[in-house]
Order: sequence, then C-alpha cells, then structure tokens
Amino acid sequence: MIDDLQLGKVVAPYRLTHPWLLFNFIYKLTDAATVELDQKKQLEEFSRKMIVRRREALKTQKATDRRCLLDFMIEISNENPDFTEDDIIDEACTFMLAGQDSVGAALAFTLFLLARHQDHQAKCYEEICRHIGADPSKLPTAESIRELRHLEACIKESLRLYPSVPLMARKIGEDVRVGKYQLPAGSEVLILPYATHRVEHVYPEPERFNPDRFGDGAPHQNPYAFLPFSAGPRNCIGYKFAYIEMKTIVSRVLQNFHLSPAPGKEEVQPIFRMTLRAKGGLWVKLTPRKVVS
Repeated sequence: MIDDLQLGKVVAPYRLTHPWLLFNFIYKLTDAATVELDQKKQLEEFSRKMIVRRREALKTQKATDRRCLLDFMIEISNENPDFTEDDIIDEACTFMLAGQDSVGAALAFTLFLLARHQDHQAKCYEEICRHIGADPSKLPTAESIRELRHLEACIKESLRLYPSVPLMARKIGEDVRVGKYQLPAGSEVLILPYATHRVEHVYPEPERFNPDRFGDGAPHQNPYAFLPFSAGPRNCIGYKFAYIEMKTIVSRVLQNFHLSPAPGKEEVQPIFRMTLRAKGGLWVKLTPRKVVS
C-alpha cells in the first residue's frame, strides 16, 4: 500500500513536467496513465475494505468508546443519503494522500535547518524546557504546545524555504489581470510557493533562515505571501493539525537529542516530486542529551 502511494507521487509530477501529457486524450495512451489508474483502483479498494470493517465495528461499539474520523463519516452517511460511500472513499483517500508525505517532508527540513542553525535550536530547546520540561519523561500537552512560539516560527520559516508542496494548481473563476497580462476565466494556473516565498521585496534576504519573520512583533504580511498550505477558501483543511503534529514531534526530538550537521552533508539540493525532497536525503547527527536530575 505504501509503495503504491509513493509511486503515485512520482507519476503525478511526471505528468506536470511533460506539458503534452496534460491533454487527457494523449495521457490516456501512456503507460503512466495505466499505472495511475491501477493505483487509484487499489487505493479505493483498500478504503472500501476499511469502511466495511468500521461499519461492522460500529455495530458493537459503545457510545463512550473512542472513534476515528472514518467512524464520523460513516455516521454522516447513514443519516444523509446524499453523502454516499463513494464520497467517504474520496475523503479517506484525500486524508491518506495529503497527510503523509507533506508533514514528513516539513519535519525533515525543519530538523535539518535547526541542526545548521544552533542559535535557533538553542532557543527552541530553552522554550521546550520552560513549557514542557527537559526530562524526556515529561510529555507535551495541548497547552504547552501552544506556548512553543519560537519553534512554530522555525517551522514556518522552514516551510517558507522548503514548502512541502512546491507547486499547486487552480482554475480561475473570473478574468484576472496580473500586471500587463489578462488571464481569462477558466484558465488553469500553476502557483509555485517555492518561488513566491523567495520574492525579495516580500522576504528580504530570501535565502537566509530567519524565523523572526514569523515571530512575535514581526511586521504584518499579506495573507497570500505565505502559501505552504495554500490560502483562501480552498486552503488545507488540516493545517492547524499539521502544526500541532510538527511541534509535538520536533519538541520530542529536541528533548532527547541535540542536532548537529552531518559532516559533508550540509548542503541541500531540492528535487521536485509531489512533495519537495532533497537529493541524497537530509542528514543530521543526533547526540543524546544528558539530563541532570
């Protein structure tokens, strides 16, 4: 299953980087289309099996038992015939595809950048010790995670430099003028956060890792200047959960380890997949922290 998801994330950018394949009647004739359809079928079959399993489990589940997201969607479908099983499958596939690689990539780049920038790592660790505790047995809570403001700024700056989704597509609903160009309604446009996050008049010294851009007291910025989760009514539905997830994981890593650059692996060569990757991977040296009791 995981292999299918990973392969699908290679097929999609392959089509985007070969413009003639954007025409469906051409794309359908290629091996890539056959692979994509097979992946789609397997993913839908997997989701359908999970739905059947959860429907059976719900019959014997107590009202006080913890429920997963799929349980809630099944209940909505039972109460509203317009929300069909196919709709549940679409939503389940979206959550599986959107929430896997994107958070993993963001975490990897954040840890890599904290290893390279010891001053900001030290600030994050001091903040973690203050609000959670240096002892790894002290676990973060919802309240303590909210207080990790510098860590959140570091994550946002990492997402600015290396957005997990480096490219997104939109269809224009009405005519739009951009400078001297008129974009007619119905046009499909590609937005590249990797490029827009490096516009110098928006982000001075754009290649510099500077979490203070997102810190307390930072100047107000255009809401469409920062797009790791898109923006507007079609932004990522799970972006708040993603921040909580990333802050929790990074805080646990820093509680247990000091990060430093791996010798000879200090540079990043980004490569485009469905999510942003680094050629040769991202290498970090982990040194266990000595906690004084």
